[in-house]
Amino acid sequence: MLAIGVLGGLEIRKLGREVTVPGRNGPWLLAGLALGGGRPVSEHQLTEWVWGPSGASVGALRTGISRIRTWLRDRMSLPGAIELTPQGYRLDLARVRLDAARFTELAEAAAAERDAERRLGLLQRALAEWRGPVLLGAPERLRDCPEAHRLDTAQLTCVLDVADLALALDRPQDAVDHVVRLAGRHPYDERLHARLITVLGASGRRAQALRWFEATRKRLADELGVDPSPELRDAHAALLAEEARAAGRKPARPAVPNMLPPDVTDYTGREEIRRELRRHLCDPGRNTVAIAAIAGMGGVGKTALALHLAYELRAEFPDGQLYMDLHGTGTQTEPVDPAEVLSRFLRILGVGGDSIPPTLDERAELFRTQMADRKALIILDNAADTAHVMPVLPGSPSCAVVVTSRRPLGSLTGARQVDLDVLSPAQATTLLERIVGEERLARDPAAAQELPSLCGYLPLALCIAGARLAVKRHWTATTLVSLLSDERRRLDEFAYGPLHVRAVFALSYQGLEPDEQRAFRRLGLIEATSFASWAAAALLDVDVPEADKLLETLVDAQLLQVAATDSTGRTRYLFHDLVRLFSRETGEAEDSAQARRDAVERLLSCLLSVSRQAYSVLYGGEHQIVRGSPRRPRLPADYVEELVADPVEWFETERLTIVDAVHLAASTGHEELCWDLACTTAIFFSLLKYLDDQHTMLETGYAAAERAGDVRGMAAVLQRRGMLHVDKALYDLGRADYDRSLELFRQAGDVHGQGIARTYLAMVDRFVGHFDQAMSRYEQALDELRAAGDLGTEAFVLRNIAQIHLDQDRLQLARTNFEAALAIYEPLDTPRGLAQTLYWLGSLDLREKRYDEARDAFTRTMAGARTIGDRVGESLALHGLGESSMRQGLLEEAEVVLTQAVDIARSLKSRLIQARVRTSLGELYHVAGRPTEAAAQLETAVEIARTIGTKPIETRAADLLNEVRGSTA
Repeated sequence: MLAIGVLGGLEIRKLGREVTVPGRNGPWLLAGLALGGGRPVSEHQLTEWVWGPSGASVGALRTGISRIRTWLRDRMSLPGAIELTPQGYRLDLARVRLDAARFTELAEAAAAERDAERRLGLLQRALAEWRGPVLLGAPERLRDCPEAHRLDTAQLTCVLDVADLALALDRPQDAVDHVVRLAGRHPYDERLHARLITVLGASGRRAQALRWFEATRKRLADELGVDPSPELRDAHAALLAEEARAAGRKPARPAVPNMLPPDVTDYTGREEIRRELRRHLCDPGRNTVAIAAIAGMGGVGKTALALHLAYELRAEFPDGQLYMDLHGTGTQTEPVDPAEVLSRFLRILGVGGDSIPPTLDERAELFRTQMADRKALIILDNAADTAHVMPVLPGSPSCAVVVTSRRPLGSLTGARQVDLDVLSPAQATTLLERIVGEERLARDPAAAQELPSLCGYLPLALCIAGARLAVKRHWTATTLVSLLSDERRRLDEFAYGPLHVRAVFALSYQGLEPDEQRAFRRLGLIEATSFASWAAAALLDVDVPEADKLLETLVDAQLLQVAATDSTGRTRYLFHDLVRLFSRETGEAEDSAQARRDAVERLLSCLLSVSRQAYSVLYGGEHQIVRGSPRRPRLPADYVEELVADPVEWFETERLTIVDAVHLAASTGHEELCWDLACTTAIFFSLLKYLDDQHTMLETGYAAAERAGDVRGMAAVLQRRGMLHVDKALYDLGRADYDRSLELFRQAGDVHGQGIARTYLAMVDRFVGHFDQAMSRYEQALDELRAAGDLGTEAFVLRNIAQIHLDQDRLQLARTNFEAALAIYEPLDTPRGLAQTLYWLGSLDLREKRYDEARDAFTRTMAGARTIGDRVGESLALHGLGESSMRQGLLEEAEVVLTQAVDIARSLKSRLIQARVRTSLGELYHVAGRPTEAAAQLETAVEIARTIGTKPIETRAADLLNEVRGSTA
């Protein structure tokens, strides 16, 4: 059985092994379904949880769900595990094991149990399902959804019950771990903290309980301005009474070594990491030394976390706290030799200088002997690598070690690995408030909200910014934001006293080999949120395996971060904002302008080559588009084929990369690459309705072509922009762009471009009812397209000619041309062209009353449209199915699918499709004897058709409306 865990970080396992859900957002979609707990989750809820309120389309959601269902069926042997209901998608809990469902089941069983011991056992089993906060590491909108909060609240209730039962049964130690684990996540829940103080005291840990009360009292006063509740004060009073009875019996504790530097005054965040490390370092059941290895980029707060953790754990390690900065971060200071570290540790432990052995191995043996009976904590800060710390590790399980390093220490056997990231926006704001003062920041709320982002949420940068603002009382937050807004000067501003962000990054950079340094400088040229290794290979002019190696080296050096894994399993990388700025300024200082320009050109050329291949997969070739100069592919052909095997999924992954690349091409003087990339990818933006991005890209492409005096490029962009206008039913604007495009193609002597522009002009003519003019243009375009050898556009023209014949009841001619188009599309294997032609063949079958054939054509259209994520095609297929059902007298079925078609058309803001489908709905209601509803739909259809100028639809809707009104007169 597939096991899904949401009570902690998302875990999906089969036969004990972790498995990967396909798709970039596939894991979060499955997590959203799991939060439903066996109840249906609506499409709206899932979309908002996974992508946010303004995120992906319903088409992207359905594509993602379809991919997960296929994976469950084919890879997990779980067909039907996700059920589609009228209320949404439902995860069948009979087919999977869900920890949240098991927790709920055990908690409900405990509530019904009368025996206290059995009830406590059930509650402890329920809490054993929890590994951390619900969906730790998931997108914030998913973690903050009502279902996640419901589970968190249920856990809190369960822990409170466990504490009460354990105290009643005189088994307080059974509750301690549960209450401690949760108290850190609920710092203001006084009921929980009162229980914690009581169970700690009852377990013989009165000193710890007293410290906990004092910390809670201070937190309530400092952060909320309130005194402890009566319940919390009563718990404290009871503890003091017990402490008084025990006074005088504790032996005096001898002085112990404490080498810890001062704790961080304004320490903020990392609560869950600290809880996890406390549990690991204080685990009483271990049989070897406990080690925590904290890795992260410079300035992310590794040392601060280690020290704060050490101060939190001082009582747990009463025999000493040892600390050493190993200086293993770079070349500025030589790393401290392990032999020197051991010498200093042995001296602080009381070993005389004459007794310290001369060799490293002998010192390590003596150190382990000294630590054998001690309960001590060791902090080894800024280690270079695993070899740097191995000789300094004690062997006793009574000791614990915390190591920090900029490089992951994966070979440190048995260590709990922590990869420290920047602070969350909320934590970053809290840190600034603690440094600067909440009231002062509140005076300038807009700037205070922007400041953490400009700091990249990096603790070092936040501390520097906060310190500068705190000292300069005449500054406002807006003053500092203004200084930081200039990217070219931002790193200069992050310097205060001994603190320098640039210097921290420089240490990591200096530790790289020359080819790694070059890669770091080049990658800063990428204007993308995240990127894959194939893009880096083009930029660096190396093959993909070499690029993978360099990227992973930079990740190990904490100069690059892993962003995610895409649907094909390829890793995507990203820069921290401030590290990217350091990369760029280093590149400008060390590389020539020509070298940087050549690297950008390789990157853009590679992206264009891959985009062309994706377009070809969708269209069966480079049809219906004008290209720039041929670009030499920079990747092996089989690699590119695999990369774009699912062109829509590839586009969804690289959409922001493409948008950024078009702007990069324009800003770096690569005008032809700019307009070519904008035109090549425009169809994907149109298909998935990212129309704002499409408009911006085309405007950028046109400006670049115009700046370069590239007439052909201007014509190509205008032709694509005309399509965007037509998608929005702005036919006059579309016609103007097509007319100008045709003229510019004439000037450029491009017959192929003229044929394409003329084709789309004819399409506008057909939409507005100028059939004779459209037919004349189509016939002329056919000659030009055949001369250019563009089979795909020729098929498109034949299909449009067939539609004119269909509109004018020349049914045999319509079928002849549809079949001619199909004969071209099928060998080309063009999914979109085939789906569109099948739709119109289905419409012809409807006209000829061949209802079964029509239904089959529309069903095939639906399958093709959903495969490529074509929501427009899906709405048209639903329209056709609704028409088929209506003609066969299946009125209820027809109403359902036509209503779905209208909903999709409205979500796409397609007024043309709305007009078509509302006309059919009006006819349906008329046939069903529902004149009021019929008139409402037809009036809307007439109004829409008249507004956008589609005369044929307006005429048909108006005629039907007259029939309806006549029947009720």
